[in-house]
Amino acid sequence: MVVVGLLSIAVLALLTVACARIASPRGWASPVLSDDVLLAPHRDELFAFEIDGFKARWAFPVEQDRDDIDPVALYGTPAVAGGAVFVPTHDNTLYAVDIESGELLWSFETDGSLIGGALVVDGIVYFGSDDGNIYALNAETGRPEWQPFKTGEKVQSTPAVAGGTLYATSLDGFLYALDAQTGDELWSFETDGGIPSPPVVDEAAGLVYVAGFDQKLRAIGIESHEEVWSVKAGNWFWTTPLVFNGVVYAGALDGKVYAIEVDTGVELWREPYETEAPIRAAPVIAGGKLIVVDRDGNVHGIDLEEGIDASNGFLPLGDDVLADPLILPSVDGGEAVLFVTTAGDLVQVNPETLALVGRPIVLGD
Repeated sequence: MVVVGLLSIAVLALLTVACARIASPRGWASPVLSDDVLLAPHRDELFAFEIDGFKARWAFPVEQDRDDIDPVALYGTPAVAGGAVFVPTHDNTLYAVDIESGELLWSFETDGSLIGGALVVDGIVYFGSDDGNIYALNAETGRPEWQPFKTGEKVQSTPAVAGGTLYATSLDGFLYALDAQTGDELWSFETDGGIPSPPVVDEAAGLVYVAGFDQKLRAIGIESHEEVWSVKAGNWFWTTPLVFNGVVYAGALDGKVYAIEVDTGVELWREPYETEAPIRAAPVIAGGKLIVVDRDGNVHGIDLEEGIDASNGFLPLGDDVLADPLILPSVDGGEAVLFVTTAGDLVQVNPETLALVGRPIVLGD
């Protein structure tokens, strides 16, 4: 674990914001698009909109369920499958709600807060908890598929599944590979610090990427179970790496964006791209650029090959952004990137021009 004294003032500010939100939970979950429905979490609610015109569909918890459930703070990204939305919450509970109506289908309570997101594969919902366990539930019934797998610390990331293997990270510093059907441990890899970020599986390269509090982005061999390469940042990694065309892109709390060649582990750019503030949200690729938003809500468009500004400056959104952005189809056949600010504004940005698209939608209005 990195010594706090080494952290920059900007990073301390980010951690203060994050810890304050967990101490007085308010949530920072990322939006999700499922067919024609946009799901936008904010604080204690999940809002559903028709993607065409952003007409409000429902807000969870819906009126008829509010006497029975009172969710607290959405940090983990919801998952969608089989007509249901699976919503992890800070009040230790995973809720399954109907995507058409927002009504509660079932719920499952753990012994710890749910900070990471949920994942649904082949009718099984996978998620981790602050009680240190990794869970697998039947998506229709909410009943456990196997006994929870116990790690050595809190699990605050979203798991990944590939080739029948469940990959999960923990604040104990381990990457775990489990049999997705049974929960049996297949292998594990230990890093030098807690891992709050989701593992990213690159089956084509035979690698799993993990980024954590030891300041390193690592590539772990799926077959060898050993480190293939690592790149060290100037501070913690607390975001989800992005793999595109043989390159891994990741932002860090040092306010820099790194681009690493998958095959060699060599940094692609002459030097990392520097933003205005620490980076918590994952990068996306849209409009032929790498789109990155820093904690202070400054949106950057970066040249993929050169790692330089490709948008004639950044776009300030005016509020903090901790949630991952989402790419949306726009009415003219292009793309728009959707950001959710901590104030609850849904803001669309044209990735080619870094100009705002339409007016922001305020969640909860």
